[in-house]
Amino acid sequence: MHTPQIIILLLLGITLFIIGCGKTFDEYATELGLAFDSPDTGNRPIPSFNTDISPILTNQCALVGCHVADGPDDVDLRTYETLQKGGEHGPLIHAGNAKESELVEEVVKQKMPPDGPYLDAEQIQLIIDWINAGAKDN
Repeated sequence: MHTPQIIILLLLGITLFIIGCGKTFDEYATELGLAFDSPDTGNRPIPSFNTDISPILTNQCALVGCHVADGPDDVDLRTYETLQKGGEHGPLIHAGNAKESELVEEVVKQKMPPDGPYLDAEQIQLIIDWINAGAKDN
């Protein structure tokens, strides 16, 4: 093998190693100190959609001009009804199971909002607790 080929293979190997070494969902969650138990079990109050969750989603996701009608992947986070509708790739939340909810994965892994500022641990915990408590329209 010639030197240029070896260098290319070495660079490709390093790139694949770096890509494969990204943090996992659990690592992000642990760093943020998030709990995925029931809010009742953790002695945390059950969040209200209208009081706790809607302001986070509208201020951080919808009102910044992103997740509104005709937004990316047809995800509209302005109302309970549009959140429940999901997007092009299916449901965003799985009531009773925050760990399986795409919304939670996106905010825990800091994929959303894409240009920040990211949700803080307290905001994410509210979303997790609300979903784990059944994701009710309350």
